This record gives sequence, C-alpha cells and structure tokens, in this order.
Amino acid sequence: MQTGISKYFSGLQALAPKGNTTTPAKLTAIFQDDIDQTQALDTLLGQVEEQRAKQRAARALAIQTRTDVKAYIVGNYGDAVATMLNDFGYGTPKAKSIPTAATKAQAVQKAKATRAARGTAGPKQKAKVKGVVETPDTTAAPATPPAATPATK
Repeated sequence: MQTGISKYFSGLQALAPKGNTTTPAKLTAIFQDDIDQTQALDTLLGQVEEQRAKQRAARALAIQTRTDVKAYIVGNYGDAVATMLNDFGYGTPKAKSIPTAATKAQAVQKAKATRAARGTAGPKQKAKVKGVVETPDTTAAPATPPAATPATK
C-alpha cells in the first residue's frame, strides 16, 4: 500500500477518497500504524501463549501437590483430620454409608421394575430372540380385483 501511495500520490498535495480530504503522508501514517499495531499484537499473543503454557504447568503441579498434601494429612493426623482438612480448605470428608439389606433389596426391585418398564433384556435373553421373516405363498391364487359397483343415476 505504501509503495503505491509513494509511487502514484507523492506529487499530490491532497486527495479526497470518499470525500475525506487527506494527504499522502497521512495515508502512509495510517497504514504504517496498522502494520505496527499488528506486529505489537502478534508479539503479545506470542507472550500470552508462553505464559499460558507456564500457567498450565504450574496448575498441574499445584493440583498434584494438593492431592499429595491431602493424602499426607489423612494418613498422618488421625483424629484431627477433619479440622485440619477444613483449615486447608478441603472440606469435611463425608462418612461412608453402608447400605442396609433393606436398601439393597429395594434397589434390586427398582432395577427389575425399570428393566420390565423399558422392555430390556440381558445378553442371554437377547440371544434367544430370533427374527422370523414372512415369505409370501407363491402357490396362492392371485387376488381378484374388486367388482366395480354400478353407478347410480
């Protein structure tokens, strides 16, 4: 663009593209500013990508270290573990619930009811199902066309 401006517009005092009066020097400055800003942005984008890679590595290390610290606290501090985990920001661990026989029986009944409602079958039941293809009887007499009904006047 700047080559064309210097080659064709350098002898002009002013020009008016789309009615806006300007000079060749201003046109050159506009396009040079665009080039400079684009180069600055490309440089910053490169720096952002570098910083993003560093941040991701730091985050991965922090996540692993957080897991390791929690395991260390749980493994070494017995009775005080709940308080310590809260102080470290992990939250209180939930107590494990052991399902009762009644809960298990209810879950089995729900599973059977769901399977029946959906009409699902296990692999053994699916293997027993065989498709039947109806074959047309070739010895049967061709169907007679329906008799025309007499037109009424």
